[in-house]
Amino acid sequence: MKIKTGILYSLLGVALLSACSSGSSNNSPSIQYATLNYVGDYPQGGYVGLTGIRQVGDTESVYITGSYGINGVNHGTLYVGPATGGGTYYIYDYPQSAGITTSGTNVYSADNGVDGNVQLTGTYTTNESGTTQFGFYYNGVVSNTPSSNSWHTLIFPSSLDPDQSTVRSTVPHSIMGGLIVGNYISAATAGNAFIYDIQTESYQRVSYPNSRYTSIYGIWWNGGDSYTIAGGYGNGSPDIDKNASGTYAFVADYNRKTKTFSNWTAYTYANQQAAASHFEGITSDGNGGYNLAGSGLYNGVLNVSLINIKRTTSGKFNPISTWTNVWYPNSSVTTSDTVYRNYVYGIYQESGVSGQSGYVATIPNAYYGN
Repeated sequence: MKIKTGILYSLLGVALLSACSSGSSNNSPSIQYATLNYVGDYPQGGYVGLTGIRQVGDTESVYITGSYGINGVNHGTLYVGPATGGGTYYIYDYPQSAGITTSGTNVYSADNGVDGNVQLTGTYTTNESGTTQFGFYYNGVVSNTPSSNSWHTLIFPSSLDPDQSTVRSTVPHSIMGGLIVGNYISAATAGNAFIYDIQTESYQRVSYPNSRYTSIYGIWWNGGDSYTIAGGYGNGSPDIDKNASGTYAFVADYNRKTKTFSNWTAYTYANQQAAASHFEGITSDGNGGYNLAGSGLYNGVLNVSLINIKRTTSGKFNPISTWTNVWYPNSSVTTSDTVYRNYVYGIYQESGVSGQSGYVATIPNAYYGN
């Protein structure tokens, strides 16, 4: 199954994707769905991945990052245009160099650079290194022919791993406000999270308090030195090829200046005792809270959702969250991978149909901004 949008699953892993073959039963009929597939020079019928979204400056356009797999090669993509489709796709493949033959690229997230540039982060693989994933940071023009000088490789230092374990892959997931968050895979475990500061070119390992493994898939810049991160943690098996029972979604606040965290708050699907829950992306709800894309395994059923979290009057996160399920009509598998305002984005697979499609779901009354 090629339903994954990159080589690394979320820490829910196979437990979620193999849990069921039909969608959530709690799907509001008022949600509007539309297919959002790559349109460009490559032929149709490939495997679409939608991984991240960010508003383009103060405009009504958005950047949507992802990938397009065709003829056995995965190409990084950047969409620029309206949130519900009709824009332009650009291909971003990590450049070849002497002794390095790029075999695949995934673009996971975008942000606004200066002078109209775009900032991107994601992963690439090479023929020489096999399945090892290298992270990258791109800062340059929006173009199908980006300059090779605009790319930078990101590799989490093995010296910062608490076990001094060799880092095998680095997987940046989200970028905003000068910070990149993601995960790295070491020889010991796949459950390692990090923050990378672009300005200082420094890494910080992150672990949910008293947990065995942690993932960070989303970051939102609140302004100044204030950020909010989102992901998952657990105390069971950290291996991505095993069921991750007892995985919890979380959000936390981060101060860039002091490099400290606060307001660690865990969540489970629909506030129930779900077997596994995880947040994939985060955005403002336009009213002081946050909308998140996420998933929850409950009573053997995979639920993919838009989640709303409010802050209390003291500034902490309300531990009670609101989950609105989405499921692309008549699909055998649907994911919830990223979120913007009241739009959820992911991929879906139809039974008996080759290829893999992207989608956008419009959820009424889920965004309260002007």
